[in-house]
Amino acid sequence: MATSRRRHLSTQILKELGMSKKMSATEAEREVIKFFGEDTIFFDGNISTRYDAISTGSPKLDEAIGIGGIPMGRITQLAGQESSGKTMLALSCIKSYLDQNPENTALFIDAEYTYDPEWAKSQGIDISRVMVIKTNDAKAIFQGLIGITSVNSNTKKVSKKMKGILDHIIEGVDPRFKDLGIIVLDSIAVLNTPLEIAADIGKANMAPIPRFLSTELKKLTPVVAQANVAFVGINQVRVNLGQMFGDPTTSPGGKALKHACSLMINMGTVFGSDSVIKNDSGEKIGHTVRAKIQKNKVGAPFRQAEYKVKYTKGIVNANEEIFDLAVKYGLIHRPTNQSYLVNDEKIRGRDNAIRTFSSDPSIVASYDQKIRSIYLGDEEPVANIEDITEESNPLIDAIE
Repeated sequence: MATSRRRHLSTQILKELGMSKKMSATEAEREVIKFFGEDTIFFDGNISTRYDAISTGSPKLDEAIGIGGIPMGRITQLAGQESSGKTMLALSCIKSYLDQNPENTALFIDAEYTYDPEWAKSQGIDISRVMVIKTNDAKAIFQGLIGITSVNSNTKKVSKKMKGILDHIIEGVDPRFKDLGIIVLDSIAVLNTPLEIAADIGKANMAPIPRFLSTELKKLTPVVAQANVAFVGINQVRVNLGQMFGDPTTSPGGKALKHACSLMINMGTVFGSDSVIKNDSGEKIGHTVRAKIQKNKVGAPFRQAEYKVKYTKGIVNANEEIFDLAVKYGLIHRPTNQSYLVNDEKIRGRDNAIRTFSSDPSIVASYDQKIRSIYLGDEEPVANIEDITEESNPLIDAIE
């Protein structure tokens, strides 16, 4: 009886798709595409395992992610405590994208109403190519991104009543959006859902943001993939009161947001005298940020990276990060514990070696490209960071 029911269901599904068991593979493929749309059926070898990525501005973080930055066509979350550098990292991603694509644009959804164009400009961003939308209305934001759909009562077919920004990116016709490649939402935690808007002042609602996102992210995720844009959601960190064991912190949005994200980065400030950047007057002008990868569907999770930021310039010391990675992958050799071979020149001391290394931008760019080729799998590392050849001591060699 169970076999008969399965046979009936399979026949019913084939009929629904307009297919029959006598169809050839080519005919079946054509019918599946006709029913579900383009880019819905793939065979072995047709799905690329390489991801387009936007650099974060930190070479060490790019390497920790594993693909050279945040992925295109996916949702990325940047979460952390206040002043941990979340917005700064998002702006750094925008800068990298605009630098890589001189004709393209970016979108910044300012739900916190705190976007400062002068601050963005000080980090090297061409603000004339950044579109800014100021609203925290969750419904308006998602309708603006994915549009509004309607269902025909007779045919039961779903159609677009209003096209969203991502629809225009996919079509590539509207000049305002056809070259848009990165969208930043700052931030998820302050989204005002329809449930909260309709509620009386002071009335609490149970998990309004998770309830809203659990339905809307199902619509957003596939459209982001089709448009091949990088969607970056900035989020805050909250504390679970009463939790006694494990990490008590969590981020708003519920499980649906965690499932929808391909990359989740938790950020925090590194404390310590060596982690603080001061000017000549002794004032604090920056600090070290530790970024931990909580979830990664494009690389290995649970890795971390540290980078330095200045409050008025963004991420700094990229050359130092490239130098450390070059040593890690054996591109810069260490004859002794205290010396480095930079351009066939033996230099004593790490600071002196970094200074010499950074003096020629073309060499830095060359090493950066080699490092990316290694962790992307195109080249093999020359040696391990621990492989240090000690110099021979003539006094010891003379002892028999």
